[in-house]
Amino acid sequence: MKEKMNIAIIGAGVVGIASAFDFANAGHVVTVFERNGTACEAASFANGGILSASCTLPLLMPCPVGHQLGKLARLTQQLSTSRWAAPDNLRWLWARSASSPHDTRHHQMQLHQQMAKLGQEIGDAWMVQHNWDVEQSPGHTVLLARESDLQHYALALQCLEGAGGHFRLLDKAELAAVEPALELSVPFHKAIHFQDDRILNCRQFASLVRQAAQRLGVDFHFSQQVTGITPGALPQVRVSDGNVHAFDHVVLCTEALPPSDMLELPAYSATANIASYGLSVGIRDTANAPTSGVQLHQSGYIVTRLGKRLRICGGAELNPAPNARHDDRLVRKMFHALDACFPGAANYAGGTQVWRGSRTFTADGNPLVGPSGAQGVWLNLAHGAGGWTFACASARLLRDQLEGQATGPMHHLISPLRLQSELDAQTTD
Repeated sequence: MKEKMNIAIIGAGVVGIASAFDFANAGHVVTVFERNGTACEAASFANGGILSASCTLPLLMPCPVGHQLGKLARLTQQLSTSRWAAPDNLRWLWARSASSPHDTRHHQMQLHQQMAKLGQEIGDAWMVQHNWDVEQSPGHTVLLARESDLQHYALALQCLEGAGGHFRLLDKAELAAVEPALELSVPFHKAIHFQDDRILNCRQFASLVRQAAQRLGVDFHFSQQVTGITPGALPQVRVSDGNVHAFDHVVLCTEALPPSDMLELPAYSATANIASYGLSVGIRDTANAPTSGVQLHQSGYIVTRLGKRLRICGGAELNPAPNARHDDRLVRKMFHALDACFPGAANYAGGTQVWRGSRTFTADGNPLVGPSGAQGVWLNLAHGAGGWTFACASARLLRDQLEGQATGPMHHLISPLRLQSELDAQTTD
């Protein structure tokens, strides 16, 4: 029988909630601290809902092969707000665009797709076990404007095919059968339809998982800002009400790495925060709405249908300044793209919602799931564009590590300690 552990989770987004439930379901005692007044108020609030088994979301796939300067230029073109020349931004962009051997990129894509598959299997098992009814629809379609666009997805398709995944290349007639309401107002070459991807309401799922976690005894403390973490054999958590709590382990499932005045961590190689937008509007006419999810390769915008609402996601603001204003020009472009693709679908008279959330990206694209390097403190964060896709898998992989069951290369590839090794290597060079 496994030893029962007393675990603190910092952060109640979908990753933190999934971790809390998975630990509690295995018999551990779990306490969750969340600075906001309720769950999923940060990066989990208004994402596009795509569980991407293909791992083909913008900024999720490994950088394509090529010269580092060329890859740097392509990366900066994906940014919707150009602050790339700031020293910290340039440092991360340069590290992100570093040349990687084909084998490394292949292993990274395999890792992502394996995590996505594991996450879907775990989430599906939870939904079946608890009879949860969550808004969802099958499939995710990427629109390509040119023949050369297909090359961008070649590695993902190769790995997906090798693992028995499913996708189809569609011409206009075949695309019309998949998304009948889609108006092709942009240049079109082909579409890729990923049958194993799906749209699933992230907040609705997280709410059901939280309720199940509470029934298992998980103690949620909302509106509680963690002000300090003291590593050790029994790490301590200090919160904004002045109380200090001791645990066997502390797990950070936060939007970003903690500031040094909260927790002094070993130095890691570069990470970056990228903010994106999620715009929501009600559906006026379901006949004009998408069947599931459509991604525009050229702009990176994604339009999805979540129950009675439409959501369009996009934009990439690299390390935005604190309290930066919304990019109104980008918001207008995104709503225009929605109307161009699905004219007459949006009910603007019922109001719109504009949300911006920030996600942490590592230079190698893999999340940080494992020991932080500070005694008793663990990380489950920096999932980049794959936070929702990887949420359930990273919860299970972290639990395996804390219970001493971690095996195989996957745990090494997501370990935070790899970034310390990379930094040591850079310093030596």
